[in-house]
Amino acid sequence: MSYPVIERREDDGSGTPGRMLSVVFPAILFLLGLALFTVAFNVGDWGPWVFFGGIVAISLSFAIPTTILPALEDRA
Repeated sequence: MSYPVIERREDDGSGTPGRMLSVVFPAILFLLGLALFTVAFNVGDWGPWVFFGGIVAISLSFAIPTTILPALEDRA
Protein backbone atom coordinates (compact mmCIF):
# COMPACT_ATOMS: atom_id res chain seq x y z
CA MET A 1 0.00 0.00 0.00
CA SER A 2 1.44 3.35 -0.97
CA TYR A 3 1.01 6.53 0.98
CA PRO A 4 0.49 9.93 -0.60
CA VAL A 5 3.48 12.20 -0.76
CA ILE A 6 1.61 15.02 0.96
CA GLU A 7 -0.58 13.85 3.80
CA ARG A 8 -3.40 15.93 5.17
CA ARG A 9 -2.54 17.36 8.57
CA GLU A 10 -4.87 16.79 11.48
CA ASP A 11 -4.80 20.47 12.41
CA ASP A 12 -4.85 21.93 8.91
CA GLY A 13 -7.01 24.89 9.95
CA SER A 14 -8.64 25.24 6.56
CA GLY A 15 -11.75 26.79 8.09
CA THR A 16 -9.99 29.35 10.24
CA PRO A 17 -10.40 33.10 9.67
CA GLY A 18 -6.65 33.43 9.12
CA ARG A 19 -6.74 30.95 6.26
CA MET A 20 -9.65 32.81 4.68
CA LEU A 21 -7.84 36.10 5.13
CA SER A 22 -4.82 34.63 3.37
CA VAL A 23 -7.00 34.16 0.29
CA VAL A 24 -9.27 37.21 0.38
CA PHE A 25 -6.69 39.87 1.23
CA PRO A 26 -4.26 38.92 -1.60
CA ALA A 27 -7.19 38.76 -4.04
CA ILE A 28 -8.21 42.29 -3.06
CA LEU A 29 -4.60 43.47 -3.40
CA PHE A 30 -4.35 41.88 -6.86
CA LEU A 31 -7.51 43.60 -8.06
CA LEU A 32 -6.34 46.88 -6.53
CA GLY A 33 -3.05 46.53 -8.41
CA LEU A 34 -4.86 45.99 -11.70
CA ALA A 35 -7.04 49.03 -11.01
CA LEU A 36 -3.97 51.13 -10.23
CA PHE A 37 -2.34 50.04 -13.49
CA THR A 38 -5.45 51.14 -15.35
CA VAL A 39 -5.69 54.52 -13.63
CA ALA A 40 -1.95 55.26 -13.81
CA PHE A 41 -2.10 56.38 -17.43
CA ASN A 42 -4.78 59.01 -16.77
CA VAL A 43 -3.66 60.85 -13.63
CA GLY A 44 -1.01 63.16 -15.05
CA ASP A 45 1.98 63.86 -12.83
CA TRP A 46 1.07 61.14 -10.32
CA GLY A 47 1.17 58.46 -13.03
CA PRO A 48 4.57 56.93 -12.16
CA TRP A 49 3.71 56.76 -8.46
CA VAL A 50 0.32 55.18 -9.11
CA PHE A 51 1.97 52.67 -11.45
CA PHE A 52 4.55 51.90 -8.75
CA GLY A 53 1.69 51.40 -6.28
CA GLY A 54 0.18 48.87 -8.67
CA ILE A 55 3.46 46.99 -8.83
CA VAL A 56 3.71 46.94 -5.03
CA ALA A 57 0.09 45.79 -4.62
CA ILE A 58 0.49 42.90 -7.06
CA SER A 59 3.86 41.95 -5.55
CA LEU A 60 2.32 41.80 -2.09
CA SER A 61 -0.65 39.82 -3.38
CA PHE A 62 1.75 37.07 -4.42
CA ALA A 63 4.17 37.42 -1.50
CA ILE A 64 1.59 37.16 1.29
CA PRO A 65 0.33 33.60 0.63
CA THR A 66 3.59 32.19 -0.71
CA THR A 67 6.27 33.71 1.52
CA ILE A 68 5.04 35.78 4.45
CA LEU A 69 2.28 33.57 5.89
CA PRO A 70 4.28 30.30 5.76
CA ALA A 71 7.14 32.04 7.56
CA LEU A 72 4.78 33.28 10.26
CA GLU A 73 3.18 29.84 10.64
CA ASP A 74 6.59 28.21 11.11
CA ARG A 75 7.44 30.62 13.93
CA ALA A 76 4.40 29.66 16.00
